[in-house]
Amino acid sequence: MAKEMEKEEEGLPVSEAHIAVHWREEEYYQPPPKFIGQANASDPSIFERFSEEHFPECFKEYADLLTWDHYWHTTLDTSNPPFWKWFAGGRLNACYNCVDRHLATSRNKAALIWVPEPETEDAKVITYQELYIRVNEFAAFLRDFCGVKAGDRVTFHLPMVPELPVSMLACARLGVIHSEVFGGFSGAACGDRIADSQSRILVTIDGYYRNGELIDHKAKADEALKVAREHGVEVEKVLVWRRDPGQYASKSPMVEDRDFFVDEVLKDFTSLARQSTTRISTPRTPTGASPTSGG
Repeated sequence: MAKEMEKEEEGLPVSEAHIAVHWREEEYYQPPPKFIGQANASDPSIFERFSEEHFPECFKEYADLLTWDHYWHTTLDTSNPPFWKWFAGGRLNACYNCVDRHLATSRNKAALIWVPEPETEDAKVITYQELYIRVNEFAAFLRDFCGVKAGDRVTFHLPMVPELPVSMLACARLGVIHSEVFGGFSGAACGDRIADSQSRILVTIDGYYRNGELIDHKAKADEALKVAREHGVEVEKVLVWRRDPGQYASKSPMVEDRDFFVDEVLKDFTSLARQSTTRISTPRTPTGASPTSGG
């Protein structure tokens, strides 16, 4: 074992069996009492409250943790299987629930903590107040610069960067449907999804780090637009976040009147960010977002 470890330290290949040893985690780590105390499911009676005989009304307990613009009339509508509808008749805004309602008590509390790659860079902490401003800023940008409105579709091809939740929440605020394409997917895969959703806006990033390598991500956007065009869908605007504002991490040229650096154009909307961009109340039908990668 010692010799194998020496080989590993020298950077030489080790056997699969040796690697597999590290997969078996048999030690238990108990959470501290403070963490246990704040858990939503710490009460043993939850098993009784959420038993089959109390289904589906038991889920009202968790729905009441949200802020509703219009309360629902039916907890679970099963009249048209298999298209089940939870909390039918209810309307809310996901962005308001994720951001706005926390400002009164937690505006200076961390809403997002982003640990970037490479690890030598400092982690970024975004408070609820800062997130509120950034979301309103981007929502105003989408509404006024891109002309999006409730029911429109916007495609994201973004890795795990703070700009992803900011963009998602901005769309939710406006009642705009977002489609998040896994950051590691190819440009062609992104193009297929643009065509499927009939999206006219693509939000992407110039580059990001993955396993120590700076990935040219903007190049995938060009491929995505080409594939979407082959399916008969023309993207009107490509919004490019820059991982480092003022620097461009891609070799792909920006196309005039189509590609826009978000950090440059967004400056015109900073004053609007101090105000609350009108939020759209939407039916309680969640919009999914695929997991993504990179930083």
